[in-house]
Amino acid sequence: MLLRTVLVLFTCALAILIPELDLVISLVGSVSSSFLALIFPPILQILTFHTEGLSPLVTIKNAAISLIGLIGFITGTYIAIEKIIERNGLKSTEAFSSFMVQ
Repeated sequence: MLLRTVLVLFTCALAILIPELDLVISLVGSVSSSFLALIFPPILQILTFHTEGLSPLVTIKNAAISLIGLIGFITGTYIAIEKIIERNGLKSTEAFSSFMVQ
């Protein structure tokens, strides 16, 4: 029961401290999902089975999958960071303009 209470309080604190949680979730998702799904498994296969003699075709396939994952990682991270900066820049502009009107 204590663990459940601590987890709920931690989640509520994060929701209060990070009002744009959707952007943080997209940033974490772009980093972790591309790494865990597309970059890490082919590299792990190459490292695990390199002593057994992987065919060049398998190595090229794994390199291509990792390259696609790297491209997805870079573009997803770039877009998520761009959106975070855009939203925060918009808020500071609105705050500055409302300050100037008064």
